[in-house]
Amino acid sequence: MKKLFNILAIIVMGFILFGCEQKSETNANNLEKKEIVVGLPPSMHNILMERVVKPELEKKGYTVKLVNFSSLRDSNTALVEGSIDMNAAQHQAYLDVYNKETNNDLVSLVHIPSISAALFSQTHRSLDDIAQGQTIAIPNDPSNTARALLLLQSLGWIKLKPQAQSGTVSVNDIAENKYNLKFKTLLSEIIPRTLSEVDYAIMPGGVAWLSKVPADNVLLQEKLSPNLELMVVVKKENLNTQWAKDVKQLYQSDELKTFINEDPDAKGRFIWPQQ
Repeated sequence: MKKLFNILAIIVMGFILFGCEQKSETNANNLEKKEIVVGLPPSMHNILMERVVKPELEKKGYTVKLVNFSSLRDSNTALVEGSIDMNAAQHQAYLDVYNKETNNDLVSLVHIPSISAALFSQTHRSLDDIAQGQTIAIPNDPSNTARALLLLQSLGWIKLKPQAQSGTVSVNDIAENKYNLKFKTLLSEIIPRTLSEVDYAIMPGGVAWLSKVPADNVLLQEKLSPNLELMVVVKKENLNTQWAKDVKQLYQSDELKTFINEDPDAKGRFIWPQQ
């Protein structure tokens, strides 16, 4: 009986040691990882990876593979499953909802330059041109409608009801309309085509970029709260790996600052993160 017990003990110990060795090997592989697979959901922000971060990572000896996805949720699913290592097209508010709905623990690695909504005009060159009875186009989906009206309130052009919820504000929540402004609520994708028909328009920056609306048509950019800034997202277990630290450093680098300030496609579109 004692001999049998000793044999069983040796077998159990062997499994434990094997598991420890496998875990150590996995950790070592993560630390020494030299191939990074990046998920790219549809977003203008992808040019930061394509034109700056990827080339700089390759200079450091990494191989970077870019994989396109049709939606952010699909990209997050691939991240959870391990077929990609990171993505960079969502904000904390979205990630919190995703983690809660799917019982996952994806985390932010670093906040990155974001494209905010903005106030555009083809017919006016200054905010001081505001006058009675002018027309403003705003997005008709609830989230972007709310952001547009809060932007107009920050200018003092309108005042919203005190009890209105910031995330669900609509034109019905306007308590004061100082200039008797008229509103056209439209699909965000249609707004660029109406710029010549209205005095001002508010639309997501990505929509403006895709529609080739000139950056000099921007009169005011939305100030994003930290929970709406875009982020690089990774699995929690990879947060402190060397490759993740290298990615983080590049998204905070002078090279990236120079790119968003000087590149013709990026200039006037991005705002630097607050954190």
